Amino acid sequence: MAIDATTLNALLVEGQAACEAGAGNILTAIRPHFPGLTITQCPSSDVTETPFQTGSHFDIHLVDTRNHCWALTDSADDATAVLLAMHGRPS
Repeated sequence: MAIDATTLNALLVEGQAACEAGAGNILTAIRPHFPGLTITQCPSSDVTETPFQTGSHFDIHLVDTRNHCWALTDSADDATAVLLAMHGRPS
């Protein structure tokens, strides 16, 4: 299941808005807007790969979950989940 550009842009917008509104937990705030999409998070310092998209509060990394182990990917066609690498604040 590929993740399309419209979904990724909406995720960035919704996530940034949740962070700016002071959402206590970004995942709780945005998951209802993206049913069926696996979204997880970690501190940005835990990820050394180049993000697919960068925002002011987090970077978006694409994840391929089709195999037993998850793997970051730069291909939206191979992406089945999203990792939010948070900048400077736990959520």
